[in-house]
Amino acid sequence: MSPELDYLEAMPDSMIAEGSGEADVTALCRKKRECLFKDSLLQTMYPEFYAEHFMKYPVLYISFSKCKGASFGTFIRALCDTFAGAIKKWLVEIELTDARISIRAKYPLDELKRKLLAYQNASDLPSEKMASYTDLAQALFQALSTLVAHQFGKYLLLIDEYDIPFISIHLAKWSDEDKLAALDVMKALFQDMLKDNKYLLKGLLFGVFEIPLTEMGSGANNIKDIRMIPAEESDIQGSILTAAHPHSGCGMDALTDSFWFNAHEVEQMLDNSTKWCARIAKH
Repeated sequence: MSPELDYLEAMPDSMIAEGSGEADVTALCRKKRECLFKDSLLQTMYPEFYAEHFMKYPVLYISFSKCKGASFGTFIRALCDTFAGAIKKWLVEIELTDARISIRAKYPLDELKRKLLAYQNASDLPSEKMASYTDLAQALFQALSTLVAHQFGKYLLLIDEYDIPFISIHLAKWSDEDKLAALDVMKALFQDMLKDNKYLLKGLLFGVFEIPLTEMGSGANNIKDIRMIPAEESDIQGSILTAAHPHSGCGMDALTDSFWFNAHEVEQMLDNSTKWCARIAKH
């Protein structure tokens, strides 16, 4: 339950069984995602759990990969563009799947469209004037969050490249005042997305560099750091059968305890993904 257009285009129909050509978007997405979990320990050992939770929760995906700018104003524009892009995908998704809008979601949907229009009207402003729209990114996220929650229920939040805005701010040749203002914007945004988000089931942050928790305010106090690359070779011993609780906090043990995939399965999924998605294979 998340915008599926990019997902469906990235994974070819050849990976699923024939006879699915007339299936709707949701059905096609389900079939393709099932291929990623085929014969996994989670599916084979706990089929009831798998059946109950597979594709059960809405997923709100936000990528901060383009959140950088030559000035504070262009940074704010890039930040708003990120949320505006996510909003447009959700609106297309709702229209594409002919989703029946619930009564509770009708007002949030209208409010979301108003917020998007307000940004589109402001997006052509000069960069120096965009710097005064520091609350707009928060407003766009809040509107999208409310719609998703009222239409589909509490959701999982995936924030990709979370470190890019902070790195961009630190490396920017802006005034100290603009840098502090940008950090304040990001702290308030993460506060909204994670700590104060009443619609959040779980938040997952992905990035290359570790950002000091103080950079993101007190809302980051409960973040658990999980490293894809083990600190030592001996860490690659994660197994669904032997994983300890609480986990070590790094390496494959942490991946196993948190996501229920052992080291072999993680490697297998990465291999399958590179075969099915040419864009992933380039990295």
